[in-house]
Amino acid sequence: MIQAEPYSNLSFESLLCPQITQPQIKMIVADTHNFASRISRDMSSIQEERQEYSEKLSSGKKHRHPFDDAGGLSTEIKHESELKRMRRVSETLQNGLSYTDAQQAALQVVHGIYRRMSTLATMAQDVSKTDSDRELYDREFQELREQVLEIDMEQFNGQDLFRNTRYSVVETGQTTWANAREHVEASSNGDPQYDHYMATITSSDEQDEINRQLEGRADDLQLWLGGSDQETEGEWRWVEGPDGKQEGGKGLQFWQGLGLDNGGYSVAGLYENWNKPSDRGDEPNQSGDEDYLQLLKGGSLWNDLKSFSTNPTGYLRESDPVNLRVQNDEHGQEFELERINFKRFLPSTEINLKTIANAQDALGRVADAEGDVSDKLALVGASAARIRSEFESLDEQVVEKETTLSRIADLDMAVAASRLAKLEVRMQAMT
Repeated sequence: MIQAEPYSNLSFESLLCPQITQPQIKMIVADTHNFASRISRDMSSIQEERQEYSEKLSSGKKHRHPFDDAGGLSTEIKHESELKRMRRVSETLQNGLSYTDAQQAALQVVHGIYRRMSTLATMAQDVSKTDSDRELYDREFQELREQVLEIDMEQFNGQDLFRNTRYSVVETGQTTWANAREHVEASSNGDPQYDHYMATITSSDEQDEINRQLEGRADDLQLWLGGSDQETEGEWRWVEGPDGKQEGGKGLQFWQGLGLDNGGYSVAGLYENWNKPSDRGDEPNQSGDEDYLQLLKGGSLWNDLKSFSTNPTGYLRESDPVNLRVQNDEHGQEFELERINFKRFLPSTEINLKTIANAQDALGRVADAEGDVSDKLALVGASAARIRSEFESLDEQVVEKETTLSRIADLDMAVAASRLAKLEVRMQAMT
């Protein structure tokens, strides 16, 4: 029989803290380590999430990093890009509207000038007025005409307000007519703002305009023009530019046969300016294969010349402006602004108020010019209305796009602040 150990041999500590075995100690240490690791991981996760919400609240943006929401971020970037393009298009439309406003203001000034010129022409027809009175009227009349020509050359941000045909001398060095034609075609293909071709001079007013623009730069040169009778001998046609597309692509015929002294004649009374030297027959003299039109030194008289001749050192270039194109959406769609120019009286134009007959003639011509300006004001008004409509439509699209982008990109501040507060509480509890 085993006898129990008396209670007197047991200590108070042994009763409160029974003996813990080695395996038990290892298990307790392991549990403590696991708990501490879990607490550490949770704290790190909470701190990262807290940092994320702090950054979002400071920026006001829902997507700060690609891993926040890859799809949402991609959509946000696309919408931001479209919105930027739409804003640039809006600026383009605003510039176009400013351009048409400048055109309208200038045309209104011209219309007022023509109205005053009409008044002067009417006053000059008064039989009770003296010649000295008409002289005074004519002086003001001519000053007003010069003002119109100055307005005609005005620009807006480097762009001509009134897009007239331009003329220029292109010096290439000694060249044949065919090479000159290739050269002007290449320059036209490389210029989106103008259609270039060898000049076709179809009226005395056009010759006056050429003289005004060139200011004598062609006087010492021999230059090719866009005329030829190469297809049919004696049929002189303008074969370049819009005139070259007439009569089924054959070109506008302006002369038939040899020089005037040999039976040649202007077709339908069209403009011609052949050289008529006193020492030999009038041009064209059709000597050999002189099938191409040349502008002689002096800048106005014509001559026929052989195709392989290299006497000319360039050509007279005529440049028609194409319609201006205005972008009206972010995808590159465009519409055209009508080309605007108006009737004006060049310095060489014979128009004055010095006699009653002249005043009557001037009144009719000024009235025509005034009507032309009224028509051009209507065209400008139509262009401005189109731009304004496009601008308002695009402005509505911008607002819609901004609203959509706001829904995608902007942070819900209340929700984010609430979540950040919860994270603060959790972090305090963890601590």
